[in-house]
Amino acid sequence: LAVPVRTDADDPEVLHGKVLFHDAGCADCHTPRHVTSEHKLAALEHQEIRPYSDLLLHDLGEGLSDERPSYSAEGTEWRTPPLWGLRFYSDVNQHNRLLHDGRARGVAEAILWHGGESKNAKLAFEAMSRADRKALVRFVESL
Repeated sequence: LAVPVRTDADDPEVLHGKVLFHDAGCADCHTPRHVTSEHKLAALEHQEIRPYSDLLLHDLGEGLSDERPSYSAEGTEWRTPPLWGLRFYSDVNQHNRLLHDGRARGVAEAILWHGGESKNAKLAFEAMSRADRKALVRFVESL
């Protein structure tokens, strides 16, 4: 199956939100683009994917800690979740609760829970105007 086409990708507010997403540093961990490597199945080689994740562990601070280490990950460390397909999340799950424990009621609250390595991105979001915060959230919700 192909990845569903993004319907709002050319919307001016979404495009502005994309710029803000990068400027705030969100793309440092929610990496937009990757290219697959060599593979025995040629159809899987050199495919561009846009998961909006680096798929790595990051320290997100005490505010998100569950104080439960998992293997080598400390309680404050979380793998960056892919944001692609987030536009379908509430339809599929019948709610918009985000983060590992569902504490965030949507994208804006999820951003505001970020700390640790992502604290500067959170502070950048907090410093934005209401319209800019709305544009950034709309961009993320369009993925």
